[in-house]
Amino acid sequence: PYTPSRGYAINDIQQNQLRTEAKLQISLKTKVMEDLFRTRADLWVGYTQQSNWQVYNQGSNSAPFRNTDYAPEIFLTQPVKAWLPGDGKLRMLGAGYIHQSNGQSRPLSRSWNRLYLMAGMEWGKLTIVPRLWWRIPEKSSDDDNSDINRYMGYGDLQLYYRFNDRQSLGALARYNPASGKGGLQLNYTFPIAGRLKGYVQAFHGYGESLLDYNHKHNSIGLGVMLNDWDGF
Repeated sequence: PYTPSRGYAINDIQQNQLRTEAKLQISLKTKVMEDLFRTRADLWVGYTQQSNWQVYNQGSNSAPFRNTDYAPEIFLTQPVKAWLPGDGKLRMLGAGYIHQSNGQSRPLSRSWNRLYLMAGMEWGKLTIVPRLWWRIPEKSSDDDNSDINRYMGYGDLQLYYRFNDRQSLGALARYNPASGKGGLQLNYTFPIAGRLKGYVQAFHGYGESLLDYNHKHNSIGLGVMLNDWDGF
């Protein structure tokens, strides 16, 4: 791992990591206030934690967690009803604040804070959620990753298509036209038993984890999930 402000991070975990690892994610959200301003607007808080676990690396490192990203956020959603071209519907507008960091000491430390605007749109079984963000500036001495916008861009686009009640296809895309860098993640989910679902996930580009925001890679994985990708 490397950043312009912190240099290279050289240790046993990073030098001896395997290409095959496990990724664990938990995401929670709850509504804390509703019907604000008498417009049916709701205030939410959320939290996402993603860990990259070298579970197959049974050497002297004893299967370490290579990186964990923590992302608490607060956001406001406003339901709307408006028609879009092609029989689409605008369902929601929103704004929020999100902090993301990996809780490590320098030179492995990564963090940034963003304000964002988003919208929720539907075309039949297809849901599209575009989001634009602005990174809150930091002092140069405190900035662990000053060039993160170059790789993560200034927004993302989430697409979700439900084939039926049991299978779905999702995508998350980021792109910075100024640098030509970004990332694309594809998810296909299928039923296993009850609420338990399986999924296949593929990733190409930059920013699969905060530690590796400026490292380009390709990966594919197979996993299980308790709740689907839909919802915002």
